[in-house]
Amino acid sequence: MRNRHKYHPNWNDIIRPEILKRDNYKCQDCGVEHRGLYLVQESGKLLKIDKEEYIEALRAEEKVKKIFLQVAHLDHNPKNNNYENLKSLCPSCHLNNDRVHNQIKRKSKIKN
Repeated sequence: MRNRHKYHPNWNDIIRPEILKRDNYKCQDCGVEHRGLYLVQESGKLLKIDKEEYIEALRAEEKVKKIFLQVAHLDHNPKNNNYENLKSLCPSCHLNNDRVHNQIKRKSKIKN
């Protein structure tokens, strides 16, 4: 994790696991499961597969992913660990959630 120093000391051991559990280990935007195995379809959509299908897809050189959920700070402040401010998201949904905030940060760096 980048910027580890910005996060609460209990982030990895207590806060993050509690949020994942609260959210039933699913992305709260798209429903993807934590540590789930997925086949990436041509459309970009993810299709949940089991371990045997995962191995077969790897052999066939199809695009497959194991998804690890992230816990997002909705206000983009890593010091605000109120549980109402935290949400389990897959990497794609987390990126979408942060898109506007990251664009603003980039523009402000360019102007400075």
